[in-house]
Amino acid sequence: MKLNSPRFGAWFSTFAYLLVAAIKVIIALQAASVALLADGLNNLTDIVTSVALIIGLYIAKKKRDDNHPYGHLRAENVASLLASFVIAMIGFQILFDTTRSIINNNYATPDPLASWIAFGSGAFMFIVYFINRNIASKANSQGLKAIAKDNFSDALVSIGTGIGILGAQLGLSWLDPITGVVIGLVILWAAWEIFEETSLILTDGINPDDIQKYKETISNIDEVESVKDIKARTSGSKVIIDVAITLPPNLTVKEVTHIVNKIKELTKEKHDSLVTLVETVQCK
Repeated sequence: MKLNSPRFGAWFSTFAYLLVAAIKVIIALQAASVALLADGLNNLTDIVTSVALIIGLYIAKKKRDDNHPYGHLRAENVASLLASFVIAMIGFQILFDTTRSIINNNYATPDPLASWIAFGSGAFMFIVYFINRNIASKANSQGLKAIAKDNFSDALVSIGTGIGILGAQLGLSWLDPITGVVIGLVILWAAWEIFEETSLILTDGINPDDIQKYKETISNIDEVESVKDIKARTSGSKVIIDVAITLPPNLTVKEVTHIVNKIKELTKEKHDSLVTLVETVQCK
């Protein structure tokens, strides 16, 4: 497994989250910190996301067959969608437990160690974020980009948790469970973002800005008179482009084939396209 591959990034995140989640949950139970416990459970949801990506990437590598002529790349997106439901369930559970603590006035002053653990894990997750962001950018992996975003938000949440625990130690005991509520809401927001992005991909939706980029790339080819129509959809981290173009009159079959191949090579080079389907119409 290469150190710059999405699989390495996913495994790296998994072990990082296992480490910080175990430390946070153990210390939270000893230090009586609701916020740190919620943060630890938040990291457990991130393990779900990382494992889902690992499974999705494994299935996505399978060769295409009769039922999957474009391959199994969308397995990565399906895994992310399922992970969003699991993450949402944990978010609701944290929100329920912390809200109940507030209603019942079940406040406690956490041990100072809890705040140091929160700050330390926040700094560690910033390092994990930078590593995964660089890998995801080079590999153009949508799944790992989502994990890198999660790494960043988790780092911020841990820092916020540390601040909340410090406030509780200064006499604002209600600040610890309030921080837990905020973490629950952050988890739900992360689940919604993953669900929104993956459901868009699985329903063949795509960002209009991306369509415009593909159109500009093809329009800039000298032999292309105009782009009559262009559509695209995403499969895993790859894009499938369907374009209709007009060409100058009196071109030979060999010349048209050369232009079509040029479009396919250019879209693959610039946009990492899996397939580019080209329909040509010659002007009269």
